[in-house]
Amino acid sequence: MIQVRRFFGPASGIVCVCLIYAFFTQLYGTTLEPPAIVNPRFKYWTVDPAWKFRKPLGWEVSLLIGPGDEAFPLQDDVDGRFCLGMHVYQDGGDDSHLWATLHVRQNLNRRATQKLLEGTLGVWVYPTFLHERYPWSGHPKNVFGIEINDGTNVLWIVFSQQRNEIYQISGHQIVIIDTPLNRWSYREVQIGKYYASVGWKLPSEVALIFLVGATRGAGGLTIRGWYAGFVQEVKVT
Repeated sequence: MIQVRRFFGPASGIVCVCLIYAFFTQLYGTTLEPPAIVNPRFKYWTVDPAWKFRKPLGWEVSLLIGPGDEAFPLQDDVDGRFCLGMHVYQDGGDDSHLWATLHVRQNLNRRATQKLLEGTLGVWVYPTFLHERYPWSGHPKNVFGIEINDGTNVLWIVFSQQRNEIYQISGHQIVIIDTPLNRWSYREVQIGKYYASVGWKLPSEVALIFLVGATRGAGGLTIRGWYAGFVQEVKVT
């Protein structure tokens, strides 16, 4: 009996060490990779210290508005879905601000940018107005969509109920994706493909921006009014 105890004592100790090592290797041997986008469903909100309104946590908000314009984000409920609502009022005033625009931005680090450029960006969106252009210049009158900004080049992905189209203006590539108005739709885009199509150098970091904006010449004769776009989720696969 003493010999059996002498054998099983060290053996059981070895088994315990092996089990602990196995569990450690399984649980801690791999590093959990952080998501490419923080707060991708806009579930968590905080107060913006500069503008004093609420904004999605992990996202920055910037406004480009004239004296009579308005712009703000809201945590909206649209057709039963909690989402990011972006609201802009263009007063049509003849001031120095051509655009009234709201940007909701997240700066992506190197790893997240690589994922974005090599993968697919998927997003649930709810547009409420048509994308318009000035006939004499071809420049946009309004926008609801995504901006990818690397500090040198700017890519707009515009969601509007009209045929798919790609056009360029002064360093901007603008991609219109046919998306029904006033309903939720899921759309996927490959950002890297658009960079390659115009020969842009792939950046190491970019800003991912959701934007709504309108110029004072938007809307035909009704040059003033509210513009809104909604985003429920964004992800990179």
